[in-house]
Amino acid sequence: MTWLWSGPWIRAYGAFIDSVAYRCSTWSHPYSNLADWINAGRLWRQLQQQEHNYFLQIDGIQVADLIIDSYLRFKPSPEFDVSDRFVRRLVWQALRDVRQAQAYFGRTRPRWYLTSYTTYLEHGIPVRVALQKGVAVWSFGNLNGFGKRLTQKDSYHTQDFSGYRSGFEALDRQAERLQQAREQLESRLSGTVDAATSYMRQSAYGQASTKLPTGLNGAVVVFLHDFYDSPHIYPELVFHDFWHWICFTIEALQSAAVNFFLKPHPNQIALSDEAMVGLRAKYPALQWLPASTSNVQLAQAGIACGITVYGTVAHELAYLGVPSIGSARHPHYTFDFCRTARTSEEYGHMLKTYDVLPVPKEEMQRQALAFYYMHNLYDKDGERELQKAFVSFWRACNIGEITEDGIKAAFINLVSLPAFSRFVMAMENGQEDNAPPTNEN
Repeated sequence: MTWLWSGPWIRAYGAFIDSVAYRCSTWSHPYSNLADWINAGRLWRQLQQQEHNYFLQIDGIQVADLIIDSYLRFKPSPEFDVSDRFVRRLVWQALRDVRQAQAYFGRTRPRWYLTSYTTYLEHGIPVRVALQKGVAVWSFGNLNGFGKRLTQKDSYHTQDFSGYRSGFEALDRQAERLQQAREQLESRLSGTVDAATSYMRQSAYGQASTKLPTGLNGAVVVFLHDFYDSPHIYPELVFHDFWHWICFTIEALQSAAVNFFLKPHPNQIALSDEAMVGLRAKYPALQWLPASTSNVQLAQAGIACGITVYGTVAHELAYLGVPSIGSARHPHYTFDFCRTARTSEEYGHMLKTYDVLPVPKEEMQRQALAFYYMHNLYDKDGERELQKAFVSFWRACNIGEITEDGIKAAFINLVSLPAFSRFVMAMENGQEDNAPPTNEN
């Protein structure tokens, strides 16, 4: 069946490929598959003995996070249930994938391995095995840039944010750059979809003002994530899925008698509506906000704090004078406007002290603009133009009316840019330029 399924793709790309590296689903290795199935039962039982901080390695490849993400998406389920027999099926698939990837990358050693994402079994395992074998791996799943050279220390397709704060402080003309960021961020807050929110089918600020409930002044707002999305796109997650995170958050806030509201993700898939039905049933006393509520409205209503795992909401709120709390190595973790928990105990303490202002509001706003500049406007060798063309190509393939002519035009525009040629040349030469900005940039 897999051979038939993949036939159209092989015919479409046959002129560009020599052969199929390996198939994730195949019965070509019946004895190895049987041995993997037996071994999967043992490893599944090991996982069931763990609590929350799941860890599972196969031939030196960490796969627990990939299994969790695949479970949430393909079960599908908002909550990872380690006792579900489907988890054994995923462990079995992980064993087969690692075995085949080890054989392929150990034998062939391609010059590059190109991928979109690094989450889920089918993406993450070949990425990690290729890196283990010393193969150059490039990912193209991040819309805030074009292409990222992965390493064993940073195997995430999301951007490396560690140098944002120090990088901005090294730039000259900071007042001018902050003003540029202010104009662009104000544009987003008025309803424009920018590069950082290009995955949104419509702006969270593009609708008329929503009628808000009473009691928001001084309250906490918890910004929900899409329950079925892969949570492990950033390292150091405190909670292994969004369901565990939200249940912990609700119970901690209720225990501390904190007044709080929940806001659904404006871009979540339909299945998340069903998950919220379960959440309402489990916690019937919850206060809900309409998904169309904008952060501008919430700031004007006087909310005291925003809670997220790693959402872009953190710097938007900071610009509006509202601090936030996160629980992963999220894009804002080097800045002060979002307090970042490293453990569930630390997270629980932060929830109880939600009204702590980490820095004055003026400094929060400045840091929010510095983050926005580095994340959306900082340009090096025409890379921002390349990123914008990449976003346009992605939107032509995914958003609105999708036409062959539109996709073709966006693709030609992308590959015709001088920055695209420079990027390919850098790949050819094996270069990886992650140097921090200097005063000359």
